[in-house]
Amino acid sequence: MRPMGNPSLRFELAMANHMGSYSKNVVYSSSLGHICPVCGGPKSERWESCRACGQTQRQARTQGLRTADTIRFGYYACKGGQLYRVMQGYKNSDDASATGYLNDIKYIAFDALRIHYDCIASCTGAPPTAWATIPSTKSSPNYGKPNPLNAVIAQAMAPNGIPQLRLEATTTKTHNTINPRTFNLTNTSDEPPLNHVLLVEDSWVSGATVQSAAAMLHQIGAEHVTIYCLARIIDLRWTRRELGEQVSNGIMALRHETHWCLWTLQKHKP
Repeated sequence: MRPMGNPSLRFELAMANHMGSYSKNVVYSSSLGHICPVCGGPKSERWESCRACGQTQRQARTQGLRTADTIRFGYYACKGGQLYRVMQGYKNSDDASATGYLNDIKYIAFDALRIHYDCIASCTGAPPTAWATIPSTKSSPNYGKPNPLNAVIAQAMAPNGIPQLRLEATTTKTHNTINPRTFNLTNTSDEPPLNHVLLVEDSWVSGATVQSAAAMLHQIGAEHVTIYCLARIIDLRWTRRELGEQVSNGIMALRHETHWCLWTLQKHKP
């Protein structure tokens, strides 16, 4: 074991002590075939991917769009659970728990983007050349307000010295529909660094919103787009109703790893 003075080990221990009981890493396969290999969400064993990812792929083919090249997630957030409350409440300044929730967001973001930053290149083939967060769309009550996630990601990414791309929402969000016109790039540079853009989103239900941003970036010249999403939202009631008890129970019985790199999907030495 590395010495206790190791910063990565200290961070991992602190994160485990703070949120270890409800930080269950996303997985992309199961022996029952009920996990979507794209987003880690529930699916029927008869399908290659979940309904939402299948719909996204069909829409992209129909419209001639290119979606994200690499997608990775942090943790599952089951509706009604603690991490779900975190994702719902960290932006709400009227919620007395928002400060504590934001601390959880920082742990998840720093784990992926500071502790395991070098692993992004191992996963994708090259380090990011720019990063961006997804702004609230016009249908959101948070539209036009400062996004606390942006400040967290800026802090996490600061040592890497790569620029931020700033996205602007131009339309309302259409549920489960990819629309590259949902966002514009507002950077003033004529040649923004689009070799490898890292898109960061807080939560994923269908993925349509962040995939809309990925499609837009590809349309304006991005060579590679990587999505990192902090939480994969899971609705176990919907899963039980639509996919059956076996799939719902299988989600609850998934094995979750410790000392896990979300980029390489391999254990690392603590």
